[in-house]
Amino acid sequence: MIKPELTDVGWLGPRDEMDRASHRFGKCSACHEIICVEKAVTDTQNTQPETNELLNNAFRAHVKVKHVPNAPRADAA
Repeated sequence: MIKPELTDVGWLGPRDEMDRASHRFGKCSACHEIICVEKAVTDTQNTQPETNELLNNAFRAHVKVKHVPNAPRADAA
């Protein structure tokens, strides 16, 4: 089994200034599902580190739910 990776990461919004974008997204390399998070709210103008962390956390949760062998599946009922 290939280890899933987050690929094709980008911002939804203007390319000229990423902090005007509203969402960060990426694609799972194993199942091609798109993971998308809303831009983080911070006290600073640069939201990129916090938003990247949100996306990485969402991707890790996706991997645990969808790609861990022998894990209980919600759709198996």
